[in-house]
Amino acid sequence: MTTPARTPLILLGGGGHAAVVADCATRTSRFSIAFAADTEPRDLCALHAAVWLGEVSVAKLAGALRVGARLHAAVGDGELRMRWLTAFGAEQFDSIIDPSAVVSTSASLGAGTFIASRAIVNARATIGAACIINSGAIVEHDCVLEDGVHVSPGSILCGTVCVGTLTHIGAGAVVLPGIRIGARVRVGAGAVVTKDVVDDATVVGVPARSAC
Repeated sequence: MTTPARTPLILLGGGGHAAVVADCATRTSRFSIAFAADTEPRDLCALHAAVWLGEVSVAKLAGALRVGARLHAAVGDGELRMRWLTAFGAEQFDSIIDPSAVVSTSASLGAGTFIASRAIVNARATIGAACIINSGAIVEHDCVLEDGVHVSPGSILCGTVCVGTLTHIGAGAVVLPGIRIGARVRVGAGAVVTKDVVDDATVVGVPARSAC
């Protein structure tokens, strides 16, 4: 039986989040991995038998893209993920879903989104481009996440929650059903969000309150 050819995948970034994404991509058995980053991630290259392609550059990576390579922005910085998505074009980016994750067939994922190990994305949820649903996080039914959102490990978004672009939900936070969270919000680790949150706010605690 012939083994299917693996798609070349260039991970943009070489830090801790890139290490997690590389592990997940390897477990899918779909990809052969390369890295583009300012400095060579030698440990990751050795671990994944990967090559380092130098810094992230549209011009330098154009040749690889022309022959079928795909991209994934493997950094925690949401603004940087979105800048790369714009610079290269969203159509060049693959989403990565860990084999242990559960993603409903009725959910939708934007370009370049990452679903980590044991994460759950439930029925009719809509996840934007360049989002991170991190290890063990739960996005319940009918949630809507705009582009660049990061849901940290162990967080729970209950049903019909809406989250604005570039918002960060801290580790272990819980957002109650139907809550609307604005853009560029920071929700502290372990917070319980019981009320809507306006754009650019930082909220912490139980129940979550403004940190200002």
